Amino acid sequence: MGAIKDQAIVLRRLDYSETSQILAFLTREHGPRRLIAKGVKRSTKTKFAIGIDLLERGSVVFIPKTQGERSLATLTEWRQIEAYLGMRDNLRRWYAAQYAAEITSAMTEEADPHPELFDALVACLGTLAHCEDPLPLLADYQCALLTSAGLWPDLTRCVVCGRPAPPERAGYFSAHQGGLICRQCEPTLVEKRTIPAAILTALRSCRFDTTTARNAFEVLDYTISHAMGRAPALSETMRSKID
Repeated sequence: MGAIKDQAIVLRRLDYSETSQILAFLTREHGPRRLIAKGVKRSTKTKFAIGIDLLERGSVVFIPKTQGERSLATLTEWRQIEAYLGMRDNLRRWYAAQYAAEITSAMTEEADPHPELFDALVACLGTLAHCEDPLPLLADYQCALLTSAGLWPDLTRCVVCGRPAPPERAGYFSAHQGGLICRQCEPTLVEKRTIPAAILTALRSCRFDTTTARNAFEVLDYTISHAMGRAPALSETMRSKID
């Protein structure tokens, strides 16, 4: 198979040797890809190389591995398009970007393309570079990720008995069941949490402000943690205040 060219964002990186890196990319048209970048950190007399940084966006060219091949696909070219420098000088923005990268990597499959998710991550990182509060942006991106993964919870009815959910009313929510639980079905379930009416309204529209973003983030993080089988490493950090 010939070389593939695409847009990509670096989700994870690992130094493989003094001169090489292993990189996990989200590409727009070809899905997540793990590539080895041989010699990417090798300097020359005219160029000082530092490798490829986390959460850069660029144009990537790689040679995919053949079916059954155990080695990683090989990166042959990388051209940086955007480094999102504005989010790198603020700790809370930087942690928010890393949180987005972690949940993306955990909830997408190798070579399974989601161009709409790639575009949502580009928009998230671009706005993070100059935002005041990252939580509304993260909640937006959590919605995009869950929708892209086919795991968006049902917030319109009780997922146990099918009874329609009353508007503008608080409700019980179960990540395991995949949505809202009515008052009649709630006593039979152990795994559940309550969601205030205002947060449910925001979640149904996927529109968040500084008032609703924190609680919405927690509900969506709870749902993502259930899907991942563990909490993202930066969940607690994003819920806490960082000066």
